[in-house]
Amino acid sequence: MIFRHIARKYQEIEHLKMYVLLGLSFLVIILYSSTKIWDQIHYDTFTIFGVTYSPTYAATLGLDPRETYQQMFKDLKVRKIRLAANWDEVERTQDQFDFSDLDYYVGEARKHNAQIILSIGYKLPRWPECRVPKYLEHAGMQYRQERQLIYIKKVIEHYENNYSIVSWQIENEPLLEFGTCDPVDEQYLRKEIAYVRSITSKPIIITDSGELSSWITPMQLSDIFGTTMYRSVINPILGEIPYYFQPWYYRVKSETIRKFLAPNNKEMIVVELQAEPWAEVFIADMPVEKQLDHFTVQSFKNNVTFAKKVGTSEIYLWGVEWWYWIAKLGHPEFLEYAKTIFK
Repeated sequence: MIFRHIARKYQEIEHLKMYVLLGLSFLVIILYSSTKIWDQIHYDTFTIFGVTYSPTYAATLGLDPRETYQQMFKDLKVRKIRLAANWDEVERTQDQFDFSDLDYYVGEARKHNAQIILSIGYKLPRWPECRVPKYLEHAGMQYRQERQLIYIKKVIEHYENNYSIVSWQIENEPLLEFGTCDPVDEQYLRKEIAYVRSITSKPIIITDSGELSSWITPMQLSDIFGTTMYRSVINPILGEIPYYFQPWYYRVKSETIRKFLAPNNKEMIVVELQAEPWAEVFIADMPVEKQLDHFTVQSFKNNVTFAKKVGTSEIYLWGVEWWYWIAKLGHPEFLEYAKTIFK
């Protein structure tokens, strides 16, 4: 009798386990199916594609930056551009501000009816991320920050009434430890953003890593939050590292933070979608075969599809300069695919 009782209890427990497992499996199937449905719904929504363009990066690749910029408008019909007012280029000498080169790129965008996100600050897109004029290279952090507000004021005064510039991006992933930069200073960032708000009427964008950061503070401080989005990076020790986040992760994370912690934030955009290989060295010093092995046209297509499923209204592609450079080396397929995106 005792053994029968034990056997019956064991059977009941096993049946319970089976029912729980079936229930969990059913729940997983429902959640998986619903995320796929929502991904498709967001994929089908209207998205505007743009690019980040760096004349300096184009030049270091051996391209003519102005000619490439002009060709970009001709080939891609780009209508959304992110440019940077690099401090070391705008104020090479103390209190002498020269916007002539940046004016060219802003002016050409205006001619082609393109809207511009203008990035300003100490940490801006493209390696080494943080740049200061030579006269500040050996200055203390506090003095550099004082001078930074002067530079920012001059940039905003120069472009505030330019309708092609629709928003200011303040710094680039300012709370992420990356690049040859001073330590992260959140207190100064808050001061910097408050100062910008006091002298402009344009929306403010703050960016953060899509895979490595919480987003909370950048979303609280910005009108528009810009996430970067990388699907695969290369580590010198671990080699290639894929990110396994799914589109719903970015969407749910953004909506949750906005609802409960950042109600004044209006929207999220993909401000930087990986569309070139990740390189631990200057990309031109990386063997072309290795670049093409790490990042294929199919990788490009997959990244675009993935980003569209997130459902943001704007997606800015990262790597337009590389498309033109690699095309000159006999691989025009990246540029040809890009032409199909900007329809």
